This record gives sequence, structure tokens and C-alpha cells, in this order.
Amino acid sequence: MDAASVYLQKLKMGKEPPTVNYLQRLILNHLSLIPYETFSKFHYYRKEGPKIPDFQTFVANLESRGWGGTCYSLNVNFARLLMQLGFTCSLVRVLPGHAGIMVHIEGRRFYVDVGYGSPITRPVDLESKAHHLLHGFGEEILFTRWGKKTFLLERQAHGKVFATKEIIWEPLTEEELQSDIEASYADSSDNIAMRRISAVRFQGNQCYFLRDHTLKVIDYRGIREHCFQRQDQWIQAVTEAFHVEEQGVQEAVRFLDDRGVSLFK
Repeated sequence: MDAASVYLQKLKMGKEPPTVNYLQRLILNHLSLIPYETFSKFHYYRKEGPKIPDFQTFVANLESRGWGGTCYSLNVNFARLLMQLGFTCSLVRVLPGHAGIMVHIEGRRFYVDVGYGSPITRPVDLESKAHHLLHGFGEEILFTRWGKKTFLLERQAHGKVFATKEIIWEPLTEEELQSDIEASYADSSDNIAMRRISAVRFQGNQCYFLRDHTLKVIDYRGIREHCFQRQDQWIQAVTEAFHVEEQGVQEAVRFLDDRGVSLFK
């Protein structure tokens, strides 16, 4: 079975003509079945340096280890899958430190993002109107036209904005994003992504959100927070919540330990 077929199998979907409806279902299943996580980011950095995995490696670890990745790994490889499924795709720069996907369908251009660890659950036709609002898990995601080729992406909860990014709405190739990708792997204390463990997965009405030794479970009733003091209990909870294998989680803890960041003393 080729890598694209294995990827689709992981998504519990088959191959269909490239339509907006098919794309939306691919996105929903992706957010549910493939986690945003930094375990693989640390692993790839140790093995290959500051670059994302090729498509075959990404899919092999998706199947055998349950890994997804962070924004560049997830969105670049999802774009690679979409192109093999007949979609026309480009990448777009999102500042600071992010990338999304531009998908062309029937004369329209949609913003797609399965790598932000957020409930962007559908393709967004940014050019169709000045504002778009998505809801999910107590969060609102607002897209606002900001300029001729720029859009503002804001995430807010309880009426307060907690993350802001700027979408540069111009098609790019993987090669044109290489410097951005390399910067995301900067092994320094200034790059917080390389100094903490993060993971997000959406499962039905629940969102699992991991930040270091704290796991939050978010649903319509509110937020349940679990703060772990014992590493063995934390590893068990993490592997169950995100469906990842234990070795990669242990490797991530050691990666941070080597850099003076100790989650468990």
C-alpha cells in the first residue's frame, strides 16, 4: 500500500473527487485522528536537524507511532496528500512562525489549517467576505480582511483575544518556506516551541490539550484540568489521550531534560 493510501486509511476515508465537501470531511477527521504534538518535532530534530519529515517518513510514523507533528509538518504533509488526491494546493506564510494551506477549488481559494491545534474545522473562503467566525470548544476564531493580500487570524475565549496571527495570502512552495521551517527548529531558549511539550487532539465533543505536565479536557460542560506530579502517571494519560506510543513521549522528556527544562523532579 502506498503512503497516500495509508494516510487515508488513518483518516478512515477513501479517495473521492476533489470537492469542498470532501475537503471538509478530510479536515474534520484529521483534527480528530491525527494530533498536533511536539514529540515528533524533537525526534526529527535529533535525527535530521531543522527540517520536516518527507511524506513517506511522516506517514510511516503516523501509522506506527501515532505521531502528527506541529504546524509545518502537519500542514505541509497534508498539502502533499491533497495534491495526490487531485486538489490544487499552495502553502501560505502565517506570521509569526506558522504556515497554512491555500486550496484552489472551482475558481475559489480556501484557507485550510490542520496544524494550529485549534478547531479550524472547515475550509475558509477568505476572499468571499470581510469577516469569518468559527466556534468550537469555548473558543472563537475570527478571520478579518486586513489588506489586499493579508488577513488577521484571532483566537479568543471569554471575550479575550489570546493569539493573533497574520495570513499572507500569497501562494508559496515548500522551498520558499524553508527559512521559516528552519527557524521553527531553533534550539534556543528564545524559541519556546523547543522548550515545552504541547499536544492537541479533538475527539467528538472533547478537546485534549497538553502543556508540559498539565492535561486539560475541554467539553461543553467546561474544563477539567489534571496536573501530574508523577511521570509514570503522566505518560499513561498522555499516551491514552493522544494515541501515541510511549517511547516518543519518554524521548521528549529527555530532550527537555538535556536543555535544563525538567517537568518532573
